[in-house]
Amino acid sequence: MSKLEELIAELCPDGVEYRMLYEIADLTMGTSPSGSTISTDPSGGIEFHQGKTFFGNMMLGHSNMCTSAPVKEAEAGSIIMSVRAPVGDTNITDRKIAIGRGLCGILGKEALETKFLYYYLNACVNDIKKKSTGSTFQAINTNDVKSISIPLPPLPVQREIVRILDNFTELAAELAAELAARKKQYEYYRDRLLTFREKTP
Repeated sequence: MSKLEELIAELCPDGVEYRMLYEIADLTMGTSPSGSTISTDPSGGIEFHQGKTFFGNMMLGHSNMCTSAPVKEAEAGSIIMSVRAPVGDTNITDRKIAIGRGLCGILGKEALETKFLYYYLNACVNDIKKKSTGSTFQAINTNDVKSISIPLPPLPVQREIVRILDNFTELAAELAAELAARKKQYEYYRDRLLTFREKTP
């Protein structure tokens, strides 16, 4: 029996309770500040994100925009979710940022591990996308986000799941890097093998 199976058998043998996201996390729907307060000057206030332009594989990259008058902010350690096309994509921010109307900040309460919630939201992204409406731009609203159903196993179970998924994520990144290196090697040798000196008449 794996450690995870042992924890589940010990701590939640009868199953796991599901809760609405708003019950277990603080939600901040983004609101865009006035355009006159936005600049590319890094000393011009707090870093500002409007959509998922600077999303990374997991951690949020740095925006080239700042605002001197933020309306809504997401705290360090928050999950940032795209609520306008593309709906449901997520990242984690390691710093406080200002968020515009295309984003939502989600900060888990004491009974919720941030990465556990991140992985779960990724796993159910297609269900989140199904909530979206709009003919021009697909989007989800505050109630759509609030009503996302989240399993809430005990914290030791959450942490063990995160540990396992972190290991897989690291392995996948290593495999991707190896694959990219092999592809470059293949292209190099292909080009060399298929390059001939033209016969002179």
